[in-house]
Amino acid sequence: MARWGKFITFEGIDGSGKSTLLRNVYNALRRYLPEDKLIVTHEPGGTPFATLLREALAKKVDREPMAELFTLMAARYDHTKRKIIPALQDGKVILCDRYSDSTFAYQVFGKGIEYYTVARFNKVATLGIKPKLTLLVDVPVDVALRRLAEKGKLDHYESLDRSFFERVRYGYLALARRAKKRIKVLDGTKPPEEVLREAMRYIGQILELPSL
Repeated sequence: MARWGKFITFEGIDGSGKSTLLRNVYNALRRYLPEDKLIVTHEPGGTPFATLLREALAKKVDREPMAELFTLMAARYDHTKRKIIPALQDGKVILCDRYSDSTFAYQVFGKGIEYYTVARFNKVATLGIKPKLTLLVDVPVDVALRRLAEKGKLDHYESLDRSFFERVRYGYLALARRAKKRIKVLDGTKPPEEVLREAMRYIGQILELPSL
């Protein structure tokens, strides 16, 4: 039976550079691991059903925060059950763009849902699965908003106001203080190669890779 795999998540406010870091980490890990042992995925999404829900969540339509939470949890349950758990059982390394920490940062701190409400639903949606390592790419909100403006067309979350992003950033840093062993904060204003180098040090420790 294959050894249980490793689950690594990438977090940060929109415009932080977390997705760029994930791509760079994937390319770096290709030096050490066969391609079939690396899984890249994202939330919400990762399965056909969860992707449909992601498309609905991205639309700029008004919604109740709890309705949004239920949709996110439905997507997470399908993703975790159908993709993440089978890959971990097969001994693979999973690189995931967002997971539970995003929900606490965005829905609790950003949109005001009670913490323990989110925790209760999230426990069901994750089937008890937790990341082994979370890399939180942190940037000032001004930097994130400038990057988003350069991107052009924005989805529902990306188009929310500055105060929302300030609350979400505060939430992420609060989560990091509570889970220092798992969540490592990286300075996303540094050049991408420096952010990658620091990220790979943490990843090398949990994957027991040489020369990192």
